Amino acid sequence: MRILGRKLPTVWVCVVLSLPWFAPRLLAGAEENEETGKQLMFLPPPVEGLISLGIYDTRGKLVRVLKQAAEVDSFKSGLNGLFVDWDGADATGKAVSTGKYFARGVLIGEDVNVSGVAYHLNDWVDDAQNLRVKTISSPALLGGRSLAVLADSGHQEVLIIDTATMKPQRFSVDPGIIRLKSDGANLLAIYPDHIASIAVLGGTVTESNAIPDVRDADRLGSDWAVVTDKEIQRKTADQKTTIALPTPDINRCALLGSSLVVASPNGKLWRTEGDHLVPVELDETGELLDLCAGTGDQIWLLIANGAKTSLRQIDLAAKTSKDLTLPDGLPKIRQLSASKSNSDLLLDADLNPGNRVIGLHFQSAKDQQSVWEKWFDRSLVPYQFFDVRAGTVVRTETKTDSPPLLIHPENNPLENTRQPNFSLSAIADDQGVHLATSDGLPLLQISKTKGVNQVKWEANGPSGMKVYLSDGTVVEEYSVTGLQNLYRFDAGSF
Repeated sequence: MRILGRKLPTVWVCVVLSLPWFAPRLLAGAEENEETGKQLMFLPPPVEGLISLGIYDTRGKLVRVLKQAAEVDSFKSGLNGLFVDWDGADATGKAVSTGKYFARGVLIGEDVNVSGVAYHLNDWVDDAQNLRVKTISSPALLGGRSLAVLADSGHQEVLIIDTATMKPQRFSVDPGIIRLKSDGANLLAIYPDHIASIAVLGGTVTESNAIPDVRDADRLGSDWAVVTDKEIQRKTADQKTTIALPTPDINRCALLGSSLVVASPNGKLWRTEGDHLVPVELDETGELLDLCAGTGDQIWLLIANGAKTSLRQIDLAAKTSKDLTLPDGLPKIRQLSASKSNSDLLLDADLNPGNRVIGLHFQSAKDQQSVWEKWFDRSLVPYQFFDVRAGTVVRTETKTDSPPLLIHPENNPLENTRQPNFSLSAIADDQGVHLATSDGLPLLQISKTKGVNQVKWEANGPSGMKVYLSDGTVVEEYSVTGLQNLYRFDAGSF
């Protein structure tokens, strides 16, 4: 979540169409003023704020927005008030027909505030980095609780997240990566037809090897291993060797300092001894979802037994194995990455749709329960439309609208009379989303997000509202407060 705060002075504009000698009568009744020219004069109410001003026809339809949340200094000033020019054209630039028109404005008091509150359905958005991620996959754990993920933000790129600062670094990569794995200062990018080593700092490809029909690969220092649909290729500093598959369905591998471990989907394991493979004896097997190397000669297995998913930690040197229970409430885990220096894990969970990336540290096992510390947690849920239910943003298949919100304004400071209620909505255009009156006069900018395809809002107390907007990637939430400080003025006719 990133908090976006800004304070917007707001002013309802009193537009008076009159000659300078008529100015003393402005406070008595603006509706009596009629101007034959196209320059408007008005006296703003005695309230600090911004001014929105519009031209209306006799049916009350907004013909042209002259000013939106404008500073007083943006107007021409004279002895009797402020001036603004109108060229006699409507919003499309076409000259209006002959007839009577009215000038009306709103002063938005300085106590009206807009602040960003939260992002929903996508924790990976970062406006400071202009980052709008659509999908996340293949999380890889780096050293020091940093991590890398494969992201789609309109093109394929790698995000590097340092959890100490949470600031992303990013670099583009060639499309087609099916998985990322980590090797300290480098990333191993696994493609269907080659593997590539990528420097974490800068994203430079330092090595690339063309290998057809890649199923999985791993790297440790300068050594690497690749499982294809025909064989296992292994390269060390001394030589490059080829090993026959122990069974045709081998699809996972993990490279340790002392050996290479490969696995089949049914959970059976083999490890290298010299230039051949030997089975690893296991007390129990299950559907193998993933396999990765840990510290020393340890490997981690992600195993599914029916609806239950568990972690198994195997120490090949000590010939020990223990099963660890995952924290309650986690969705189905489909991929894992392990630290090569401690008991940190990075899990990719299936939200169906979407995914959740979770960083866990194994602390201990007590009473057949595993104790975990969570150090990272981000989710991304794809959606077409959204709704807000009991304060929670949820994905939906259909689009729904919000009714206009009624706000009770303060007394008119010029007349000390109760103003009519405001009927407010949030409207999207090519400049973003703004708060507007029921007749379409924009009052103030809520968000500059482009491409918004849905906006919803709800009351937040007697004089505030929550506004939710979506560009199809993330739902942004904003809070608008102080809406009682709106002042409506009729400014005459011409």
